[in-house]
Amino acid sequence: MLKKLLVPALLVSSFALAACSGTADKSASTNQTEWEKIKEAGVLKVATPGTLYPTSYHDDADQLVGYEIDMVNEIGKRLDIKIEYQEIGVAEAFTSVDSGKVDVTVNNFDTTKERLEKYNFSIPYKYSIGGMIVRADGSSGIEAADLSDWKGKKAGGGAGTQYMKLAEKLGAEPVIYDNVTNDVYLRDVSTGRTDFIPNDYYTQVIAINYITQQFPDIKVKMGTPKYNPTEQGIVMRKTDTSLKEQVDKALTSMKEDGTLKAISEKYYAGQDLTEPEKGVENLPVIDVADMK
Repeated sequence: MLKKLLVPALLVSSFALAACSGTADKSASTNQTEWEKIKEAGVLKVATPGTLYPTSYHDDADQLVGYEIDMVNEIGKRLDIKIEYQEIGVAEAFTSVDSGKVDVTVNNFDTTKERLEKYNFSIPYKYSIGGMIVRADGSSGIEAADLSDWKGKKAGGGAGTQYMKLAEKLGAEPVIYDNVTNDVYLRDVSTGRTDFIPNDYYTQVIAINYITQQFPDIKVKMGTPKYNPTEQGIVMRKTDTSLKEQVDKALTSMKEDGTLKAISEKYYAGQDLTEPEKGVENLPVIDVADMK
């Protein structure tokens, strides 16, 4: 009789130990920082568009390259972590971070007060100003330095971007695109489907040179007005600051040893965009905090 009772007792004891072990494992996982979880997985998941020249695009060999890609790859080396890219457009980039589908996203995202309330941003890796692509023959009719002539014009861009919020606030009609390549945007301006593309000035300058060489029928140019000085950072969940601390440490070292500057010069025709531009304090600044 004693032997019969002993077996069930041992089984109960084993189940209890297993349950305690499972609880302990779950508790340990819960107590891990964001960086500890990523380090344990051995991979940093990054959302990037893969369509934005020269920051994230496919070269002639169909390799994913660009300023942000080289930068993130270097961060991966310095943090001893594998980088896994997921090509995701602007509209889904933030939600992919929210859901945990990716750990970070890079897409020339401006660091704004509203975004900082919800996300961690790295220290700036790029500084720029706002610009616009218009038709080469001047028929876009957008020249005012104070941006007063945007009203009634058709502005092309991605959903939810700061630039499309700005265009809408100034009375332009937004024409929304999914994650399309630069030539699609530029051709629509050239043919009159849209009137202009408000976006990052330096990215647009390089994109025009690149695309018009490939597609001579696309007749566009940079507009004269400049506005809204900006700074871009890597976007992360606001779970804790552990990942931001690691990313910032890597970026700081890349700035100090000149690596980030070299990457900027490689993709931006010799320009160093890793430091703020001088003389931009007199440019018009349009606040879009009230735009949803």
